[in-house]
Amino acid sequence: MGFQTDTFDYHISWKTRGHHPGQHKSDQRGMGIEFAGHSNLLDYPDPRRIDLRQTIRDPLEQIYVRIFNQRSSTPVMIASDLSSSMNFGLEKSKLRFASEISTVISNSVSTRSDAIGFIGFNDQTETKWWAPISYRPHRTNLLIDKLKNYHPKNSSHKGIKRVFKVLPKDHTLVFLMSDFHMPIKDIEECLSKLTKHTIVPIVIWSKAEYQDLPNFGIMNLNDPETGKNTTLFLRKKLKEKIIGNFEKRKVELKNIFLKYNSPPFFVEDKFDPLDMSQYFNEYFYA
Repeated sequence: MGFQTDTFDYHISWKTRGHHPGQHKSDQRGMGIEFAGHSNLLDYPDPRRIDLRQTIRDPLEQIYVRIFNQRSSTPVMIASDLSSSMNFGLEKSKLRFASEISTVISNSVSTRSDAIGFIGFNDQTETKWWAPISYRPHRTNLLIDKLKNYHPKNSSHKGIKRVFKVLPKDHTLVFLMSDFHMPIKDIEECLSKLTKHTIVPIVIWSKAEYQDLPNFGIMNLNDPETGKNTTLFLRKKLKEKIIGNFEKRKVELKNIFLKYNSPPFFVEDKFDPLDMSQYFNEYFYA
């Protein structure tokens, strides 16, 4: 893939409710190092954690033990756009790029002992593109591998509005991958239903869509507001207008994602896991 590393470092800003041991802060009692308070020995019969100072101070002469929260796992979900616009790409389609990014996500999640799942969406949320959350990501990895050779035709993005239906009930870290060539109102409807989760929008664009266009020539352009394809005869001024529209679109996407506390991560033809690590360091706190 040409990546500098095959994993990135991520952390979450909430206490996970996972019972499975992991690397994140949680509210589960266990053998961790995060002090959670005291209880009497009858409720938590662990003599190794007796607190003599607290016990001596109690006028009722109860024996107290220290209780701690363990480090636990958190669920992670990859939600990938399978619509026709994701088929764009000259040397490499956006879907193949999404597959490569998903592989790095899966590797990173496995390294942290978290559970991972996958859902693909186009006109709907595709059941054949669904892998439930699991600590053994065989099904997820099969779909990720399948993604790189997938070539959708005449399919839209409407299923993004139903992604919430297939996510776990517990707070989940969701990597939402798409070129987001869709109406802003559809993106907002999706985000409004995902507020109980933490969303990392990965915006996949290709420089061939706008920056690397020739000054003259014929091209097919997809309208993000209508989804319709239009054939255009390129001229220099039209190319400049297309570039300006993409820059405007980037601002619109940033605004709508930030409205829902989900800073977008833009990638164009290259994904550097170190940049994703920096993203988590900047926007999330352990």
